[in-house]
Amino acid sequence: MTDDRPRTHTDTDTAGGVVAVDIGGTKLALRAQAAGTTVYEHTVPWPVGEDAGADSELLEACVAEAIAALPGAPARIGVAAAPNVGADATVLSWPNRPAWVGRSLSAPFASSGAEVLFGDDATLAALAEAVSTGGRDLAYLGIGTGVGGGLVSGGRLLTGAWGTAGELGHLVTDPRGPRCRCGTHGCLQAVVSAGALAAHATAARGLPTTSAELVAGVEHAEPWAERTLDHAADAVAGALRVLAELVQPAQVRIGGGLGAALAPLPGRVARRLAATARPGRLLPEIGTAVHGPHSSLAGAALLAARGPRVLGGADLFHEGSPP
Repeated sequence: MTDDRPRTHTDTDTAGGVVAVDIGGTKLALRAQAAGTTVYEHTVPWPVGEDAGADSELLEACVAEAIAALPGAPARIGVAAAPNVGADATVLSWPNRPAWVGRSLSAPFASSGAEVLFGDDATLAALAEAVSTGGRDLAYLGIGTGVGGGLVSGGRLLTGAWGTAGELGHLVTDPRGPRCRCGTHGCLQAVVSAGALAAHATAARGLPTTSAELVAGVEHAEPWAERTLDHAADAVAGALRVLAELVQPAQVRIGGGLGAALAPLPGRVARRLAATARPGRLLPEIGTAVHGPHSSLAGAALLAARGPRVLGGADLFHEGSPP
């Protein structure tokens, strides 16, 4: 007789492998893992324009392709989501893809047959960075299309009452600064996102400048690029001053597509923090994310492998901790 009852997955019930999906503002990234080994990885940009139906079809097709690379049916799919998603997986807000608001983000996964777990992309990035570095007290800052953050304290993810604690991108660093997409002025995101830094570099250089050209300018120590890098370091250090007092992370990892590419940024931020440190107060080590621009995808893979307990306050470094 066939047992048609839903299966209850455990942390070790991943024999068929797992799939990780990073749903970002400008792209999708997917990874399939079997027996802890990556057997498939693919990144695809979102289509130009705002067609949530086409987006959904693309996501469903990409997930099916990742599943096909596994030796068996996936036990779980872990999803790192850039949009703000409700408890029922309905998209509540997504500045990059506003046509998705009110739609179900789980619908493209319905045919997978797997348990699907959603987490905030930056929170899952913090998970991956903490596990890979052994950091029981860690903050992650992702700089790319937007600016996100995640926190690990005492070996546990800080998810907060609504699952998205640690939103460093919306700490206000300059009340008179540029308007953020959230409606507030001077959020860190409005100052150091890829678009914001490209605009600053354009003004400093006197020529239209992309974020890729900014990275190249920093690598060659161009004066205009150095000014923009200093501007970014000042803003990030301002946010981390607040964070260091409230949470006291032992380390801060800077990642995201642009954050990971600006190699000198962590050192400059560290020097600015040291210059304003209170006597007798220890400061966090600041470095580039060990997963580079792929921390959220790595976190989604961990969520799929370990299950929902990682989002429920479990100790990330003690397998026997309760969910």
